[in-house]
Amino acid sequence: MTLTPAVPETSTTAFATAGRLHGKVAVITGAASGIGLSTARTFAAEGAIVIAADLSADGLAREHSTAENIHTAPLDVADSAAVNALFADVEAKHGRLDIVINAAGVNAPSRAANEKLVESNVKSFRAAQSGEEFHPDFLSDISDEDFRRVMDVNLFGPFYVIRAAAPLLKRTGGGAIVNVSSAAALMGVPMPLYYPASKAGVLGMTRGAAAELAPFNIRVNAIAPGAVDTPLFRQQPEEITGMLIGMQPIKRPATPEEIAQTLLFLSSEAGAYYTGQTLSPSGGLHM
Repeated sequence: MTLTPAVPETSTTAFATAGRLHGKVAVITGAASGIGLSTARTFAAEGAIVIAADLSADGLAREHSTAENIHTAPLDVADSAAVNALFADVEAKHGRLDIVINAAGVNAPSRAANEKLVESNVKSFRAAQSGEEFHPDFLSDISDEDFRRVMDVNLFGPFYVIRAAAPLLKRTGGGAIVNVSSAAALMGVPMPLYYPASKAGVLGMTRGAAAELAPFNIRVNAIAPGAVDTPLFRQQPEEITGMLIGMQPIKRPATPEEIAQTLLFLSSEAGAYYTGQTLSPSGGLHM
């Protein structure tokens, strides 16, 4: 497959008809659901050739099988060899790389761990409602394996992707990397430490990579969303989603499409003077 040459956007008409990402090649991880899914669709609609990567091959097939300009790639971001192979394939098929979105992530190491977290959050909410005290004990319940699993996906995964993508971005002449972190990395609230630790690590990695890659015209930024109306968010009990939304001045969750627009801004020429930055589309949760 050959890459369609980019059309110079020298006029408003060309900009509108060609799309803001016309001719760009973008790799998006976590692209079978939530923020990654909406971003893949948004970028494709803006003219990008999108490589949609996700651990769920079934999810990729379900969401992207009829999509134009979207090519699917089953991928475990925690497998560095698989990540390297993906970018070698991108270079072989497309000859360039312009954009990388690190959207793959987990909020817990397993379904059982997530259920425990939900149970603890419900207890905290009900205790607050009744005026009682409840102090969750997350620390003693986190095994080495659980902590490592979340780090493997949320922190090592983006590192493997950035490391594998950088040489191809350099050969292309530059580009943009955007990492999806979380408002949990910017605040202090009780939760299992693997999540804020992994997401805060992403922010440090973003700044370090931005400084290293700026001479090669590669921008590296991050976003730190608050509540987002994803399938995972909707699986939570209503009292928990209500509590999360209640912490925000804007009393609703973001749509994945709204977050995709922030990622589009940082990936396009509109965000050309941003690097090493963290934008927090969180409804004012973090100011």
